[in-house]
Amino acid sequence: MATISFNIPILSIPAYYLLAVFPHGWAISRANKGDMMKHDNRNPKGTSYHESLKKRLTAKEFAAFERAESCHRNHLENMPLYIATIFAGMLAEQRAGESELGLINFVVGWMLIRVLYTANYLASESITWSYLRSLLYFAGTGWSFLILYRSALVLGN
Repeated sequence: MATISFNIPILSIPAYYLLAVFPHGWAISRANKGDMMKHDNRNPKGTSYHESLKKRLTAKEFAAFERAESCHRNHLENMPLYIATIFAGMLAEQRAGESELGLINFVVGWMLIRVLYTANYLASESITWSYLRSLLYFAGTGWSFLILYRSALVLGN
């Protein structure tokens, strides 16, 4: 009987993409109160769309929409760093030995950090809680830099 094995770091890339898209869908759903027939998809990133939302949503609802969209953009902005870390880590682990860099731990940790980051971004309305989000951001980014540094050391030799 054949065994099927998966490369978790590679599979984490589409998983992270889905996490990145989630806040955008959440924002649109909330802005249209669950009725997607109200959604104007002609230019959803345009200023006219945002102006129409400002008119029909409360200030609190519009702020939640903006936070969700900011969360979505932040995930997309961090995706190149994540993907580069995955591939550099995989390449370095081929040379140094699997688990030498802690790539699997990084993948699990990054995803957990980014899920907590997303939950904080979507739920928090206070500036105090936004500091936790910043700490989560820097924890994930710092960990990514550490894996890239370790990969550079292995691949430089």
